[in-house]
Amino acid sequence: MTWPGLAIAVHLLAVLWWIGGLAFVTLVLLPALRAEFNDQSHALLSAIERRFAPQARLAVVLVGASGIYLLWAFDLWRVLGQLSFWWLDAMIGYWLVFAMILFVIEPLGVLQRLIFVGQDPAIAWRRFHALHAVLLGLAVIIIAAATAGSHGF
Repeated sequence: MTWPGLAIAVHLLAVLWWIGGLAFVTLVLLPALRAEFNDQSHALLSAIERRFAPQARLAVVLVGASGIYLLWAFDLWRVLGQLSFWWLDAMIGYWLVFAMILFVIEPLGVLQRLIFVGQDPAIAWRRFHALHAVLLGLAVIIIAAATAGSHGF
C-alpha cells in the first residue's frame, strides 16, 4: 500500500467514525432523550458524551492530519478556492467548525451555557437537537458532493 493509499483509508475511516457518531447522536440518542425527557436525561447525555468525545476528537485529528497530507500528496492546494472544487473548501470549513466545537467551545462549556443555562428544558433540548441536525445535514451534503466531485462530477 502506498502512503497516499494509507492516508485515504485513514481519512475515510476517521470520517466514518466521526460522522457516524454524529448521526447516531442526532437520529437515535437525542430523539430518545427528548421523548423520555426527565431529570436524568442531561446526566445520561453527559455520561455518553464523556465516552464519545475523546473518540470524536481523535477522529477529527486523524481527518485533519490525513487531509493535510492528501492535499500535499496530490498537490490539491492549487485547486482551493476554485468553484468547481467547492466541496473541498466545504470539507475544510466543516472540519474547522467541528474542530472549534470539539477542542474549544465544548471544553470551555460555552455551548452548554448558550443552550441549556436559564432555558426551558424542552426548548433547550429542541435547540440542541436542531444544532445536531443542521451539522449532520451539512455533513451529508458535503460528503455526497465530495464523493461526486472527486469522481469527476
